[in-house]
Parts: sequence; C-alpha cells; structure tokens
Amino acid sequence: MHKRAALLVIFVFFLPPIPKAKAAIDGIDSEVGEAEEFYNRTYSEHHSKLERDLFRKYSTRVRPVKNSSLPTIVDIHWHVVHVSINQNDQTMTMHGHIYMKWTDEFLVWNPADYNGIRTARCKKWQVWQPKIKVANSAAGIYSNFDFSTNAHVLIHMQEKEKAKVEMYPTFSITVGCSFDFKNYPDDENACSVNIFATSPMTEIQLQNYYSIPPSLSFSWNDKVTKRKKTIISDFDILNVTNDLLYYSGGNISSNSPSTIKELVSTWSLLSTTVRFRRHSPLFLAAVGLPSVITSIINVMAFLVPSLISASYILMANMFIQVIFLQDMIKKIPLSVSELPNSVRLYSFIMLCNVSSLLINFMFIYLTTNAKFDLPDYLKPVFSLRNVLPASWRQPDEARNNWTEWFRVVRPTICILLGVVYLIQIMVFIIF
Repeated sequence: MHKRAALLVIFVFFLPPIPKAKAAIDGIDSEVGEAEEFYNRTYSEHHSKLERDLFRKYSTRVRPVKNSSLPTIVDIHWHVVHVSINQNDQTMTMHGHIYMKWTDEFLVWNPADYNGIRTARCKKWQVWQPKIKVANSAAGIYSNFDFSTNAHVLIHMQEKEKAKVEMYPTFSITVGCSFDFKNYPDDENACSVNIFATSPMTEIQLQNYYSIPPSLSFSWNDKVTKRKKTIISDFDILNVTNDLLYYSGGNISSNSPSTIKELVSTWSLLSTTVRFRRHSPLFLAAVGLPSVITSIINVMAFLVPSLISASYILMANMFIQVIFLQDMIKKIPLSVSELPNSVRLYSFIMLCNVSSLLINFMFIYLTTNAKFDLPDYLKPVFSLRNVLPASWRQPDEARNNWTEWFRVVRPTICILLGVVYLIQIMVFIIF
C-alpha cells in the first residue's frame, strides 16, 4: 500500500507534463496540426501520379477518339478585351482570350483511384489540340503567333470513357478589312476575324459555344461603374457577333454539308464580326461651327455698303476656311469610295466664298472703270429698291447707274445666298 502511494506521488509531482500538442495525434483531426498542408501535400502527390499515368502512353498526334469515323466537335467562345482599328492601313487588331472545349476519349481515369480527383491540370503542349488558323490574318510570317503558345489546360472527368478538355489561350490577331468612310463623320463599318480548323469536317468541326455571342470586357471598371465601355479611340463598338460558315471549293456558304462526300471537302469556319461607328463628338465644334460662321460671314459681306470693305472681309473669310480645311483633311481617312457629304458641304461653302469675292471684284471694276451705261434689261432690278433701307439708296434715285444698281443687287444676292446655304445644310443634316 505504501509502495503504491509512493509511485503515485512520483508520477504526479516528478514526471514533466505532456504538452497537449504532443498528446494529440498530428494530422487532419488535430486542432493544432497543419491540416491544410497535409491535405495539399496529399492532393499534390495524387495529382502527380495521375499526370504520370495519363500521359505515359498518350500521343498528341492522334485525334482523341476511339472511333476515327466520328468527328471531334470543338466549341469556341471569344472573350474580347480590346479592339484597335487602323483606318489608314485598313486593318483591325483584336486582343483577348479564346475558350476552346472538346472531348478526349484517351485522357480518362477512375477518380476513386486518385483520392476522388475529377479535374486535372496540364500544359498546352501535353494534350492533343485542334490546329486553328486565321484565314484573313494580316500578320504575314508572324501569323503563327496569333494565338499564344502557352496556355493552361483543364481536364474534367465526365463519364467512364470521356473527359472534357478546356483550353483558354490568349490571342492578338490582326486582320485586313475593307473600310469605306464615305459617310464621315457618321460612317459605320464592320470587320471580321475568320478562323478555321486545318482538318476537314470529317475530323474536326468548329461551332459557337452554346450560340453565345462574344464577351466584351474593355475595362476592369465595368463592374464598378455599372456601365460598359464601348468607345475606343475614334470608334464606338456597336456589337460583336459570330457566324458559322463553311468553306468548300473556293466558296464560303452558311449551309452546312449533309453528305460524307461533302464533309470530306469542307472546312468549318467561325467568323467573328466587329461592327463599329465613328465617335466624333468634337466634329460639330471643330468643323461644323466654323462652317456655319464662315457661311454667315460670306452672306453678311453683301450687306456692307463699301465694296472694298466687303472684299477684304471675303478674303479674310477665305483664309480662315483654308485653315480649317487643312485640319479637316488631316482627320478624314483616305479610304473613301466617294467624297463624304461633310467635305462636299465645306467645299461648297468655300466655292461660294470665292464666287462672292469674284463678284465683288467685278462690282468694283464696273463702278470705277465701266465705259458703258447700264443696259435696259438690267434696269427692272430697280423695282426692288423700295424695300431697301434709306441708307442704301442714293440721294438722286433717278440716276440709274451701276453704283445704284449694285446697291439693289447686293442685298438680293445676300438673301439668295442665305437661302442656298440653308437648303444645303438641311440636305446635309437629313441625308
């Protein structure tokens, strides 16, 4: 009895206490154990083993179907982050990511053998992938770099003998376009990026992913501002659409082939079209307003009593028009099928100003150096002087000479010219 009591005293008072952390078993169930590190280490080991097993006998040169008579369906979705339009070079550059999905019948495994792993990651070069090219690429020898050579791949185990492969490489594609800016500054144009699979439709068929239009994300602040950015440089992106087309025998059609013979000689083509409109809010202030002001100056110059002063005003007005014409020419693109209406209007205004200046020079000559009297067929114009202000009439109205005739004609020209300007501007605005 005394021995037991002595042992109990030694056990309680002399043995060092066992820390709680040591008393518990390290692992997932431990309160202080590094559970996350243990789990990740285990997942990494299983994933590495899965990767070794998947690609031990896998060949990237073999299309991943067990029945070679069945085509591989490749779903594609565009995620556009930027569009750059070069109106002088007639090109469009589109940047972003392209999502591609297809089924692989060789990259399959039993998730139960790998700790329940159903999704694996690998590099782009490790798996078979469809060869996609840009039909209308303007990159020349660099067209092989339209799509990024580096991309991560996700492999999702779906069925016992099928796996879904997802790839999301970046792209930067420059294509040639056919722009027409004849309606400048209200012109609208479109340009397409056409991609195709290098294999015929008996092997690979492209299709739009669930018929979803391309995603546009031109700014990271879209979610914050609740407003999508669509204006880039001088253009407003209206929409981006997809069309599935088919190439066969040098022709492109929207009708899908129906027979095996047609499928052998047909390639699927996915056309992504960007439609845009010019965004020029300063055009009215930079070009439209000067045009209206110079038109008013041209009209009002005929109300100046002195022909010499009116000529100086018209010459100064023509000088101002030339300055603004140079600025307009710098902004107008060269690729136009016909002269834009805005240029027609401005040219008409300049032509009227030059004509007005020549008319004033003729009036000056006739009033100072004319050696013949006023013809009788011009005298009916004097019937209009009753509506003119008194300051515009000569003291002796009986004197039917050139000076008095010009005093009556010039206000009439002013009114007619103003009406012509008004009609021309209305036609420009409406049409």
